[in-house]
Amino acid sequence: MYAWTGIFLLCFTIFIQISVNHGLGQNFWELQISQSSDAIFWTYVANSFAITGNAMAKLSMGLFLLRVVQVRWHKIALWTAVTITILTSGILTTMLWTQTTPVKASWDVLRTPGKWHFHIQPLSVGLGVWSSVCDFFFAIFPWLFIWSLRMPRRDKLMLASGMSLGVIAGACGITRTIVLARLDVFNYTLNFVPYFGWAGAEIAVALICVGVPTLRPLYLKIRGVSSVTESLNSSRGNTSQLPRFTMLKDISVNSSANHNSMSSPSKLEAGLQRPQHAYTKLPKEGKEDLSPGHRGGVIWVKNEIRIREDDAEWPLRSP
Repeated sequence: MYAWTGIFLLCFTIFIQISVNHGLGQNFWELQISQSSDAIFWTYVANSFAITGNAMAKLSMGLFLLRVVQVRWHKIALWTAVTITILTSGILTTMLWTQTTPVKASWDVLRTPGKWHFHIQPLSVGLGVWSSVCDFFFAIFPWLFIWSLRMPRRDKLMLASGMSLGVIAGACGITRTIVLARLDVFNYTLNFVPYFGWAGAEIAVALICVGVPTLRPLYLKIRGVSSVTESLNSSRGNTSQLPRFTMLKDISVNSSANHNSMSSPSKLEAGLQRPQHAYTKLPKEGKEDLSPGHRGGVIWVKNEIRIREDDAEWPLRSP
């Protein structure tokens, strides 16, 4: 969905450039009739990609957030915002091409007589307001749940801050909506230029908001940071390897001796020797989470367990 949004933004830019070649950006009344008609037609094509691409950008952000949220009302809120955006965008795109009969009358106004069914500008303004609201919603929403994710605090701040760039997209949407509400449609080719500029900017910024948290793991991998993280995770979270237990036979067997030996740890430890296989070697990168000392750049984690020989309940009791 993210990739398709980028393709739609590219198509929007291409068709706007084609419209510029036909006269977009110039005074409507100074152009030839064929030029103004073609310029308006290609803006219709470009605007279709802009409206749809804007909805796809919101859907891409919503799908990204739906992968990490767990609370039910969070999912309902995301689906509601995305669904309303998709429905209104689809309706607006359809109205853009069906506002007149015949359809050609909407862009070839000087040569093709026709009947206008409705004015699309009020609905476009309403969609612009809703789009800006969604941009601010997607920018603020991650702060509600991102602190519950299991990741370092620094990563949480960077992820939430990157996704909060949506406030810039919201600002672009507000500017686009204000420009659209004040446009004079009787000089279409000249007055609509700022609208199309802000429409493309809103989609581009929305793509950046989705791309920052999505492409950050790739950036870390290129820097080699992810390998360290993976090694730490493998050493901490590897549950397939059981702890190593050492059976120590230097402890007396009779109960009274056992009681005395357990009450005096110094005597117990006097006859014990550290078995080499009772220590686990871990990577050096995990030293901030490990309390034992390290020697020669290697960390040794002590897994030694002392038991009593006559404890019948101990499951690993030696035969």
